[in-house]
Amino acid sequence: MEPQIVQHPQFGAGKLLKTYMGGYEWEVEFENGRRFRIPSREFNPESRPSLAAGFVAPSALPRSPMLEMDQFRARQTLEALRFGVVPVQDAEHLTIGLVPEKVTLDRALERSQERSGDVLAIIGDYGFGKSHFIEIAARRGLREQFIIAGASLDLVEVPPSKAHKIYEALVTSLRYPDTPARGLAPLLKKALNSPDVLRRFVELCPREPKDCPLTAALLALQDCPSQSAFDEIVAWLSGQAKAQAEMKTCLKKPPRLYSTGENARQYTYMLTAISTLATLVGYKGMVVLIDESEHYSLLRATQRERADSFFKAMIVSALGLNNGRVDAASIPEHPRAEYPVMFASEPHLFFLFALTESAERMPVGSWLAPAQIVRLDDRFIEKDIREFFKTLLGYHGLAFDYDPTDERCVLMLIEAPKLLKLALDQHRINLREVIRASVTICDLLHVYDEYVGTDLLGELKSGLRV
Repeated sequence: MEPQIVQHPQFGAGKLLKTYMGGYEWEVEFENGRRFRIPSREFNPESRPSLAAGFVAPSALPRSPMLEMDQFRARQTLEALRFGVVPVQDAEHLTIGLVPEKVTLDRALERSQERSGDVLAIIGDYGFGKSHFIEIAARRGLREQFIIAGASLDLVEVPPSKAHKIYEALVTSLRYPDTPARGLAPLLKKALNSPDVLRRFVELCPREPKDCPLTAALLALQDCPSQSAFDEIVAWLSGQAKAQAEMKTCLKKPPRLYSTGENARQYTYMLTAISTLATLVGYKGMVVLIDESEHYSLLRATQRERADSFFKAMIVSALGLNNGRVDAASIPEHPRAEYPVMFASEPHLFFLFALTESAERMPVGSWLAPAQIVRLDDRFIEKDIREFFKTLLGYHGLAFDYDPTDERCVLMLIEAPKLLKLALDQHRINLREVIRASVTICDLLHVYDEYVGTDLLGELKSGLRV
C-alpha cells in the first residue's frame, strides 16, 4: 500500500510512515526529507478523514510486534503518570490546559528567529507543571529547528551561583533536530565541513580569534587530524575538563575558561557564540532552558550576587544590549579577562527559566517586563481536565488491551473532571495530584469490573472532600 499523504500547516505535505499510541502521534517524512513524530491533531483536518479511508489504525489491526511496542510504551507512560510525572515524549498531548501559555511560547520562539532572541520566566508553585512546560518548550524548539540546551539546578552539582557549572550542564546536554547525538561535537563537525561558515564566524568574533575559546578551537581543528585531540577540545569547550596534552598538539595556547570568580560574562559570551554558530550552519538559533531556579532562595548573599550576574547576563544576551531592563554595565567583569556579554548582536537565543513562587526568589519583576513572566497556577477549566482524562483513557486502553468506551468509562469522563476541577479550585490538590488521581480512577475501572461507577464517584468525592 502506498503511504498516505498528509498535510501539516507548517511543514507542508508528507508521507505518513507509522502511527503511535493508538494514533495520537504520527511519524511523517516531509518533502524536504526530514522525519518527525508529531501529535496527529496538528495536521490539517482533511488529513484525518483521508487517513481513515486509506490507512488502518493500529487499534484495528490484529496483534503485531508494532502494537506490542506501542502497548509497552503506553504502560511505561502510565507508570510515570502514577507519580504525577508526564514523560518527555508525551509532554505535548498529555498536557492539562496551557493554551495561552503555549501561544506565548510560540511567539517567543518566533521573535527569537526574527530578532536577537527572547526571554520567558515561568513562575509557579510545586506540582503545577513548570518542568512539564520546559519540556514542551524543548520539543517545540526542536520542531522549529533550534538546538536545545537544558540544565536543572541544584545546590551541589549545578548551583545557581556557579556560571561555569551551569554552562557545562547546558552544553553537554545539547540536543539537535536532525540527529540523536548530543553535546557540542555535532555542531563543531558541521561548522568544520563548511569553510564559509568558519570565515563568517571569525569575522563576527568581537575579540582577537586567539583569545576567543570557540573561535580559536575551530581554527585549530581545521588542520587537526587527531580524533583524540578533537574529543579533548570538545570536552574542554564544554567545561568538562582543563586543557589536556593531546589537544595542545592542535590548539597550543588555549584561552582560559574560568571556573571561579565573576565569570558570568565569559559563559554567556560562550553560549551566544554557540548560538551564533548554530545559525550559521542552518539552525534557527539556540534555546536555553533552566529548571529548578528556586534553589536561589537557599543561597548566601554573595552567592546570590553571582547568580544574579549570570541570569542578568543571559537576559541581556537574549534581548540585546538596549532591549531590556538590565544594564549590561551592572554585570561585573572577571579581573583577569574582560568579555562582552554577547558574542554577536543577534545570536537568536531564547532563554526560558523556571522558579517557584517565594518571597526569596529571584527579582525577575525588576529584570523583565510583565509580558515576559508566565505564571502557572490552579486556574484550569473543566474542559482542559476532561480532554486530559479522555486522552489518558486512550493510553490506558492501549496499555491493557481493552476498549475504554463502556458505560462506566463514559460516566467517569463526564463526572470525574468536575470533581477534580472543584478540588483544584478549593486548593485541596495540585496538578500533579490530578494526574495521579486520574490514573487511579482508570486502574479501578479496569481491574474491578464489578465497581459501580456511581460508587467510585462517591468515593472520589469523599476522598477529595468536595
